[in-house]
Amino acid sequence: MAEALVFVVLQKIGAILGGWVLNEIRSQFGKKSLIFEVENSVMELASEFRVMQAFINHVGMCSHQNAAYEAWLDEVKSVGFDADDIIEEYAYLIAQTSNEGGLIKSVLHRSESINAWCHIATQLKQIEARLQKLTAMKDRYGILISEQKLGSNPSHDDLKLMSDSLYFYSQDDIVGNEEELAWVTQRLIQGRKSRTVISICGMGGLGKTTLARVIYKNNDIKKQFDCCAWISVSQTYQAEDLLRRILSQLLNMDGKTFHHIYDMDRISLAERLRDHLQCKSYLIFLDGMWSRDAWIFLNHAFATNNKGGRVIITARNEDVAILADEDHCIMLKTLQWKEAWNLFSRKAFPSRKENQCPESVVQWAEKIVDKCKGLPLALVAIGSLLSHKKKEENEWKLFYNQLNWQLINNPELNFVIAVLNLSFEYLPSNLKYCFLYCGLFPEDYLIKRKQIIRFWIAEGFVEETGANITMEELAEEYLKELAQRSLLHVAERNVYGRAKSFQMHNLVRDMVVSKCKTYKFSGLVVDHCVTKHKYKTRRISVLEADHASEAPTYGEKVRSFILFDKKVPYSWLETASRDFRLLRVLSLRRASIHKVPDVVSNLFNLRYLDLAYTRVKVIPRSLCRLNKLQMLDLWFTGVVELPREIKLLTEIRYMVATVMSEDNHRIFNCFLPVRFPCEVCHLKDLQVLGYIEASKDMISNLRNLNQLRNLFMMKVEHNYLTELWASIKRMPNLVRLGIISCDSDEVFNMEHLDPLPELETFHLRAKLQDGVLPKMFHGLVKIRDLEMGWSGLQVDPVCTFSHMSNLTELRLYRVYEGVLLSFQAGLFPKLKKLSLADMENLTWIEMEDGTMQSLNFIALIGLRNLKVVPEGFQYLMSLQEMFLQDMPQEFIKRAQREDRVYIQHIPKIRKF
Repeated sequence: MAEALVFVVLQKIGAILGGWVLNEIRSQFGKKSLIFEVENSVMELASEFRVMQAFINHVGMCSHQNAAYEAWLDEVKSVGFDADDIIEEYAYLIAQTSNEGGLIKSVLHRSESINAWCHIATQLKQIEARLQKLTAMKDRYGILISEQKLGSNPSHDDLKLMSDSLYFYSQDDIVGNEEELAWVTQRLIQGRKSRTVISICGMGGLGKTTLARVIYKNNDIKKQFDCCAWISVSQTYQAEDLLRRILSQLLNMDGKTFHHIYDMDRISLAERLRDHLQCKSYLIFLDGMWSRDAWIFLNHAFATNNKGGRVIITARNEDVAILADEDHCIMLKTLQWKEAWNLFSRKAFPSRKENQCPESVVQWAEKIVDKCKGLPLALVAIGSLLSHKKKEENEWKLFYNQLNWQLINNPELNFVIAVLNLSFEYLPSNLKYCFLYCGLFPEDYLIKRKQIIRFWIAEGFVEETGANITMEELAEEYLKELAQRSLLHVAERNVYGRAKSFQMHNLVRDMVVSKCKTYKFSGLVVDHCVTKHKYKTRRISVLEADHASEAPTYGEKVRSFILFDKKVPYSWLETASRDFRLLRVLSLRRASIHKVPDVVSNLFNLRYLDLAYTRVKVIPRSLCRLNKLQMLDLWFTGVVELPREIKLLTEIRYMVATVMSEDNHRIFNCFLPVRFPCEVCHLKDLQVLGYIEASKDMISNLRNLNQLRNLFMMKVEHNYLTELWASIKRMPNLVRLGIISCDSDEVFNMEHLDPLPELETFHLRAKLQDGVLPKMFHGLVKIRDLEMGWSGLQVDPVCTFSHMSNLTELRLYRVYEGVLLSFQAGLFPKLKKLSLADMENLTWIEMEDGTMQSLNFIALIGLRNLKVVPEGFQYLMSLQEMFLQDMPQEFIKRAQREDRVYIQHIPKIRKF
C-alpha cells in the first residue's frame, strides 16, 4: 500500500505545480517569494518520492515476510500520509489565493496568509528530514532488494495448499460445477490432435484449482496421455524455475535422472523440454497464472506436435485466460443458492442423514450461506468449522453476528480472506486506491460506472497521461482491469455491451473494508456507529446515521464525504461537515436538504459536488469560488437558474442540471431545462453539458466548447438550427447530442443541415417540416442510440434508417402518422431495444423473417389502433421481454388467445 500512497501523492503534486497562480506570483515577486520557496520544496519532495516509489516497486513481493522491511514500509506510509495532507493544504492555499483575482499581492501580505505559508514551509522541511532518516534507516538495517529466487516465496504456495486442502479431490465432491467438469473433460479427450490450450478463469475461491485437481487426479483421464505435470505459477515466478519443475516431473515419470537440469540456462531448459515432449501426448497444468509474460517462453517449450497435447491454465485474470484457444476458455461463476446450500450442508453436517440441517440452527445457517454469496472456498471453510460446533441456536447466532471478525481473525478462517487478498496485493500501484474506494459503497450496491470514475478522477487517483485519451477513458480502463482480475464483476451492461454497473462480492468487500480501516483510507458510518478511525480517516461513507443524536464532526483532513442515508436532516449534515477543509468529493445525492450547506463555498479543493435529487433551489454565487470544481451534478433539483459567476469554474468538465416538472400532465417535456448563463460557453474544459435552455446568445457562443462530448439542449427554436449546427461542426469529440424544441408545434426545417457522421447518440424531439426525414439522417453512419419524438412523419421512417447497421436502441414516440411500419429482412442486425409509442394511426406492423435478429426487448405503448399482434413477432426469436402499456383491449385479448402463437417464445411479457 505504501507504493499506492506514494503514487497518489505524486499525482497530486503534478496536478498543482505550474498553475497560473504560481506563474503570477513569480512575475510579481520573482524567485525570492515564500511561495516560490515552498514550490521548490514540493518539487524536491516529488523527486524523493519518485525514487522511493521505484525502490518499493522493485522490491515488490520479494520482501514479504521480512519484518524489517514491513516496519520500514509502515514508516514510509506515515510520512506519505503527512505529505499528502501538506500537498492538499498547499493546493487549498493556492486556490484560496486565486479566488482573490488581481489582489494576489495584498493577499500574500496578510498576516494570516503569511503564517499559513510559513507553516507549510516548515512542514515540508520536516518531511524532507524524515525522508532522509528513512533512507539512512533502510541502509543501516540492510533493507535491500532481495536476491532470493523470485519463484520461491513460500507464503503464496502455502495459501494455495490451505485452500486446496479443504476439498476432497474426487468427482463426487464437485458441487455446482459438474457441467464445467464435463466441458473441460470433453475437450481434453475428444478434442483435436493439435496442441490445445484450455483455461479456467474466475475470482479467488471459486474452485478453479479444485476443478483442475479433480481432472489431474483422475487416472482414466491421465491414461489418455503419455505424460503429465502440474506446477503453480506465482506472481514472482522465474522462467528457469518453472521449466525445471515441469522437466523434473516429466523426467521422474520416465525414471530418468534430472540433476543436470539445475546447471542449464533458460534457453537450454526450454529446448530440453521441447525435445522431451516432441513425440508425446502430454497434459500440463499451469495453476494460478497471474500474467501473460510466462507464456512467452512456455509456448515455445510446449511442442506443437499433433500428438494431442493439452495445456490447462487456471487464472483469476481474464487477460491471462484468453491465452486459451478459441472457444476453450470457461468462466466459473459463484454457485446458485441451492448448490451453495448443498455444499455447505455437506461440510457442516457430514454425519447427519442426507446432510440434513437441524431445525434449531436452520435460520442462522441460511444467513451464513447468504453471506458467502456462492463462494465455494468460504462455504467449505465455514461449514467445516461449524461441523465441530454444537447445533444450538445461540451458538450459531453468535457466530453469525461475529462472522466478519471471524473471517479476519480466526486462524481457521482467515486464510479465506488471505486467498482473496492475493488479488489485491498483486494490483498495480495506480489501481490499489481505486479498488479500496469501492469499499465506500454499501453491501450489494450496484456501483455505477460513471459515478465511480468521477470519484476517482476527483480524488486524483487517475494518472493524466497527456496522450490522446481523456481521464474518463483511462479510468474506464482501470475499471475493466479490476473486472478482468475478478475483483469486481459486471452486474449490468447497456445495449452496446458496455459495462454499466459493477458489484463486489460480500467477502471481497469485507476484506476491502478491513484494509480501509487498517490503512485509515476510509471509514463507514453504519448501524448508528462511526468507525473508530473517525477522526483520522480520510474518507467517510454514511450508510446509516443516528438521526436522533447530534452528528459527530469528522475533521479537516477528510477528502471524500459520501451520503447514502437520505433521511439525515440538514442540521445533522451541517454539523458533520463543519470542520471540512480539504474535501475533494462531496456527494449529497437524495439528501433531504433545501439549501447548499454553508461550508461548501469554502472547500477550495473540492472537485466533485453531487446535489442530484435534492430539494436545493438556489446555487449561491459564493459556490463559484471553487475554481477546482470539475463535476457539478444538479440532476432533478429545484434549481431553475445558475448564477453568472459559474464562469469562474474554469476546470469544470461535467455539468448537468434539470428540474422535474410539477405539471404531472406534461407529455412533451416530463422535466424542464435550467437557464445557464451564456458565459458557460467560455469553460473550455467542458465535456458534458445539459440540460440547458437554449437562447440566441447561448447558441452563438457554443462554438467555444470544442471539448464537448455530450450536449443536450431544450427549448430550441427553429431559427437557431443553422448557427447551432455551425457550432456543433466545431466539436470534433461530440458523440451524444440531444435537441428538444420549444414546444410540440415548433417546426424544424433540417433539410439544409450537414450530416454528423461521428454521432453515436441522437435524441430529437421536434416536428419536422413536410413530415419528411431530412437528408442529414443518411449521414448518421455510427449511430447506436436513436430517439425521436413528435416528428409528424407522413412516410414510414424505418426504411430511411436502413443504413444504420450499428443501431442498438431505437425509440419512436409520436413519430409517424401513417398506418404501416415495415421492418424488412436484414434490417438492424445489432438492435437490442425497440420502443414504439403513441402513434395514433398505426394499425399494422410488418416484420419479415430475418429482421432485427438481436432484438431482446420491445415496448408497445399507446398504439390505440393496433388491434392484432403482428405475425412477424414469431421471427424475433431472441426476444426476452415484451412491455405493453395503454394498448387496446382487443390487442390484449388476441395476444392471450388466437395470436399467442406469435409471442409464446417470449419469456417475459409485462402488461400495464
